[in-house]
Amino acid sequence: MIGIIFFEAETMGWSITDAEELDDAIIELKLGLARKIGVRAGMTVVDLGCGQGGFTVALAKTVREQGRVLSVDVSDKYVRGEFTERLEKHGVRDIVTFVQADAANLKGVLLDGVADVVASYRLLEELKQPRDMGWVVEEMARIVREGGRVCIIELCTEPRNEAEEAYIRLHRESGDSFFEKDEVVEAMKAARLAGVRVEKVKTDIWFSPQLAKQDLSHAQVWYDAEVEKSLGKLIDKHGMKYPEILVFSGTKK
Repeated sequence: MIGIIFFEAETMGWSITDAEELDDAIIELKLGLARKIGVRAGMTVVDLGCGQGGFTVALAKTVREQGRVLSVDVSDKYVRGEFTERLEKHGVRDIVTFVQADAANLKGVLLDGVADVVASYRLLEELKQPRDMGWVVEEMARIVREGGRVCIIELCTEPRNEAEEAYIRLHRESGDSFFEKDEVVEAMKAARLAGVRVEKVKTDIWFSPQLAKQDLSHAQVWYDAEVEKSLGKLIDKHGMKYPEILVFSGTKK
């Protein structure tokens, strides 16, 4: 296999060595993303594919007490554990309502135009059936109000250094679905969203090999024998770093 050579203006090296520090950095990233996609106090926002609730917390902190967040996931396995613990830790439990439903079929669950913003954070990569992507985007467009925004946040799969390569490969080799930018844009246009655009958001979340070798659900990182075999040497040398983030957005007219 041909090696990849990276040219970086920044100094190579990790700065995060503590799991709590990593969690704080990820929350700050998500808070910034919530503001970037136009979430404001008092809004009703849907978090589609909420998982453990990290992005739900950021959205709830942003809409504040006068707003609400509807957190949707196909599974309720986190609700009695990590999801609720996160909400309580950040004091936003009363702002959030959990809805168990399939993101590709929300009819009969969420009404048309129920939300000011419908967002997903790294949902597409988790799709078990990649062909469902178009249906998911259609449902996002259906449940947002006229003039509201649909925002899809995914990893950029173009690494800038070896630490980002390690993070991307961890997910790619586990079978995650990485769509081309044009595929997502076309799906949003097909859902009749206007002004569709894609923006890159830089990240500075670079963590040590010791952290990268732990199971860190909030960072979507795990380490087992297969990871050791495939990525162990790369992680030992460079740690892991969040790649840039792609933010897809469009408006319902």
